[in-house]
Amino acid sequence: MLSVQISFRTIFCGLVLLLLSTTASAQFRASIQGTVTDAGGAVVPEATVTITNKETGKQEQVTTTGDGFYRVAALAPGSYTITVEKPGFKKKVLENVSVRAEATQGIDIALEVGDVSVVVNVSQETAPVLETESANIDKGITTQEVRTLPQFGRDPYELTRLTPGVFGDAARSGTGGAIALPNTAGPGGSNRSIFQTENQPQISANGQRITANNYQIDGTSVNSLTNGGAAVITPNQESVKEVHVIANVYSAEYGRNTGAQVLTVSQNGTNDFHGSLFLKNNSPGLNAFNKYGGPNGAPPIRVNQHINQFGGSIGGPLTLPRFGEGGPSTHQFRNKAFFFFSYEGLRSSNSDTVNSFVETPDYRATVIAARPGSIAAQILGASGVGPRVVSLIPASCAFAGFPTGNFPLCRQLPGGLDIGSPAGAKGQYLPFTDLFGGGLDNIPDVQFAQLSVPTTSRGNQFNPRLDFNVTDKDTLTFSSYISRFHGTGADAAGRSRPMGDITTAPQNLFGMVTWIRTISSTMTNEARFNATRFAFNEIESSATTNFGIPRIEIEDLPPIFDRIRWGAPWAETTPGIFSENTFEVRDTFRWLRGNHGLSFGGEHRWEQDNNDLSGGSRPLYTFAGPFNFANDTPLFYQINADPRTGGPAQSKRNFRSTTTALFIQDDWKFRPNLTLNLGLRWEYFAPLSEKNGVLSNLVLGPTGQELTGARLVLMNPLYPSDKNNFGPRLGFAYSPNWGDRFHGLLSENKAVVRGGFGIV
Repeated sequence: MLSVQISFRTIFCGLVLLLLSTTASAQFRASIQGTVTDAGGAVVPEATVTITNKETGKQEQVTTTGDGFYRVAALAPGSYTITVEKPGFKKKVLENVSVRAEATQGIDIALEVGDVSVVVNVSQETAPVLETESANIDKGITTQEVRTLPQFGRDPYELTRLTPGVFGDAARSGTGGAIALPNTAGPGGSNRSIFQTENQPQISANGQRITANNYQIDGTSVNSLTNGGAAVITPNQESVKEVHVIANVYSAEYGRNTGAQVLTVSQNGTNDFHGSLFLKNNSPGLNAFNKYGGPNGAPPIRVNQHINQFGGSIGGPLTLPRFGEGGPSTHQFRNKAFFFFSYEGLRSSNSDTVNSFVETPDYRATVIAARPGSIAAQILGASGVGPRVVSLIPASCAFAGFPTGNFPLCRQLPGGLDIGSPAGAKGQYLPFTDLFGGGLDNIPDVQFAQLSVPTTSRGNQFNPRLDFNVTDKDTLTFSSYISRFHGTGADAAGRSRPMGDITTAPQNLFGMVTWIRTISSTMTNEARFNATRFAFNEIESSATTNFGIPRIEIEDLPPIFDRIRWGAPWAETTPGIFSENTFEVRDTFRWLRGNHGLSFGGEHRWEQDNNDLSGGSRPLYTFAGPFNFANDTPLFYQINADPRTGGPAQSKRNFRSTTTALFIQDDWKFRPNLTLNLGLRWEYFAPLSEKNGVLSNLVLGPTGQELTGARLVLMNPLYPSDKNNFGPRLGFAYSPNWGDRFHGLLSENKAVVRGGFGIV
């Protein structure tokens, strides 16, 4: 078994070397099947069916079985020509047959008696209107739909909501952020265009949780290890040939997750050169001002968003140098070798505004003078402590929520509100009755202000792809996505202080090699290998952030204040240190036997989840009022600490897990108008383990002392294994043919009855 300690860079470099040293070509999971009959409806055995890809010239040839059945698998989405020949019948040619991505399509063909030299040519586009070959509820999102339908940030996954059986919410917050569905947690949908580190579209397939969705590119997994239903690669629009979304699946070939299967097929090169260029620009100068800028006479604002998205693509036949007696020349491998390359860039500079109460420079100066050497004085004197104030907004004590009476707690001054003064001494806690210290001192402590909250984003995604038709029997594809992002964002909750800005620079990688061998006209074998990774280290990328300053929050202020905060946001993932790798091998053997389309296969996945939650070892303190903060006397604090030493918690984990699956699937053309989908899948999810053996679990005590006698015990793996995960699948698609009854609604190819049962 492959060691789980092997580095991602080693695997990724190996993929490239394999590509350079091997001649082969691309593979897909779409197929066409059907029955060849004569004009009277009798089946025609031993007819030759040839399918030609109009983009690459690639041909596949099969012979109909004794039941007149044919099936051609491993087809790329696109336009095809189908030619059917049989002595004693006229040759029939279907010129424009549309093949959807990753789906089985039924096309029955009727031949006319006559000389084979006579050609019956059908030139109009041939595409099945109804799904007659499986019980799946699905939709293919085409290249045209991806490029023309609106999507936030040009994210193709936004269109998955168009699939029948899929419910989704595309709502966005006022600042453009994704809004999660109720009772969900996770990274959410794309907030950084296609450069979202983990993209979790808010869609539910047939009532399943969003974490149950499964994402594949070119037949291989791109799922996050930490957040279910999230993809670590979001492909750019120019690179997408089709997105096939299956809301409920009755094929045993699919597993792992119970929700939507989102299957993306990337663009490939063709015999003709083709390309694209695009530019999308949002400029603040084109936006109108919102005259309702905010409460209490806040100045009008407008969306101050400057975004440029740009890129393009190019693809065509691969031309290589050739050296001969006449000197160097080029050789074009028509129908043999193809390339495709796409790029998308993002340059964004935004500045949102929020209206909040903040401390005044006078307050900071007063505390520094009154409590020299205190922790509060050091924080208030640190670099980048001042909020980004655009303008001050006059605010009264009543507006701030302070009560009025004979003993006022607030006084309005030209520079803000005076709400008290330092009292007591360093280390002395002021009780609730004295939260405002020594009383009013005619020095403004807080002010209502409009704050600027800037963010900058810079992203680049590259998508190279090479396809080779080496022989008539062997094909191979290499495709890859490389996404790099660098962004800095201010913290609105922390009052947009430069000290709280976080810079993140994730890198997301995907590489895939697919090889197929056509063993005979009835047998093929597909092999796939892929590796995915995302990683970032905010201690390195956000080096200017002072993570040594704790998160400070002032509470017990009137509700309109929210809380006044200092320091970078507090979370176990701030600063984020992540490194997640997935390696996957799949193999599928397909065999056409009689009217049975049999598939046998398996997959094995190695997962490495190397994350460090050291952000929790940075403390968070809350203070009752601003003058307890001046005295260094917190009301509450939280920190992740090692209970044995009181020092920082041991937060780094190197989780390891594997998944193994085997399946058998029979797509049985029981009758020309009835297809049965029969399958069985077995999956084994190995127990979670940790590379350094630092996993612990709670072991209950004896009867009657389950909790009082409980103890933490080191356990590696974390829990016992379970190898009983068998999932049967049964589906059917029936096309009734009752002649012209019911105004033809139930004649053949006018209606389909589908259903199924499955355990995933």
